[in-house]
Amino acid sequence: MSEHEQPPLSTARYWIILARSAVIGLFAGVFAVVFLGLEHAARATLWGDLGESFVWFSGGIRALTIPVGAGLIVGFAYSLFHLPVRLKSFLEEIEEGHTDPSVTPKAIIVSFVSLVGGASLGPEAPLVVAASGFGNWLTRRAGASVVDTRTATFSGAAGALGGLMSSPFIGTLFAFELERENRMNLLFRHIIPGGVSGIMAFVVVYPFIGSPFLNLYAFPDFEFTNWYLLAGVGLGVLGAVLGLVVGALGKASAGLASRIPGPPIVRVGLGGVTLAVIAFVMPATLFSGIDALSVVIDNTATLASWLLLAVVGLKIITLSVSMATGFYGGMFFPMFFIGGTVGAVVHQLFPSLPLALAVGATMAATAAIAGIPFSVVILAVFVTGIGPPAAAVITIAVIVSVSITYGLGIVGPWSSQAPTAPG
Repeated sequence: MSEHEQPPLSTARYWIILARSAVIGLFAGVFAVVFLGLEHAARATLWGDLGESFVWFSGGIRALTIPVGAGLIVGFAYSLFHLPVRLKSFLEEIEEGHTDPSVTPKAIIVSFVSLVGGASLGPEAPLVVAASGFGNWLTRRAGASVVDTRTATFSGAAGALGGLMSSPFIGTLFAFELERENRMNLLFRHIIPGGVSGIMAFVVVYPFIGSPFLNLYAFPDFEFTNWYLLAGVGLGVLGAVLGLVVGALGKASAGLASRIPGPPIVRVGLGGVTLAVIAFVMPATLFSGIDALSVVIDNTATLASWLLLAVVGLKIITLSVSMATGFYGGMFFPMFFIGGTVGAVVHQLFPSLPLALAVGATMAATAAIAGIPFSVVILAVFVTGIGPPAAAVITIAVIVSVSITYGLGIVGPWSSQAPTAPG
């Protein structure tokens, strides 16, 4: 649509797009409630609260066996379902505007086993892929155009993330930042349909599970002062370094995994063994890190800095191994754990910097390596419950981090647009 054309609100086709987006949003909400409920129940049954333990060598027999079993099951699923060597990340699928409906159910199964099995991944990927895949299935049945399919993909992301984050428009922000076709009218093509989808998903999710990630962590109150803005610059540099380390190790792990001979069960099985050994040594490396970060925040005054940094190092390894060997899930919450835990260490070193700002700004700046800065800012603000003007510190940190990573020519290690890192 050119800037001189009238908005398409008067056309029947556009209202069909909005109706389809509403259906996609309803599906996204129902799927989120069912998937998260089953995943939580299965994980609690198998693991209890083991993933919140920061005690060395306390993983026990569960840590040594469950990840290995999950790796074998995931590897077998790759062969059984004839899946590609690497499943696309949900960021790639949003970016490309297409999700293959025939692959979606298989990816969901792989993701469920991955998350329950202890992989260092988050639940956002299967929720987005499920909703986007459903949207693509609807458009195929209707014989819709490629452009309408792209809209359905974004509506799926908006619905899944809108319901998950209790914000109907968070998914549209993802769509906006990942859109590469600058001539497309984003307001009518993505933002309004995405908002409709997000609202419908929110209506479904909220009555059942409330706001699972809104104000997820409780921080001590503090009085804002201007020097915190300058601290945001330093936290942005720190987050950029962490993001680059995660990206570099992820790339190296993917290279090593690609050279493992034999069927997929060998590759994913070895990944499971690696996760099991690390989980036995330090259980806090299990899962997405959502619950473990809560432990860090609640016990920042008593947990040793060296312990937290050691756990961060192990978490970077488990995230890289999880993604490289074939486990499937989201990377945002593990990145939030990595950045947030380092932020807690910063607060330990500089107690005058409030814990909420140190954690929130560092986690957002670390996750900014994904190449969607404004989305990351909103996610971090929602998760930490920080309001204005303190949110400006997070914004500054993310802008600094993105400036550094983009300056080095790195869009994001999980993006289809990501160039090879220099050197």
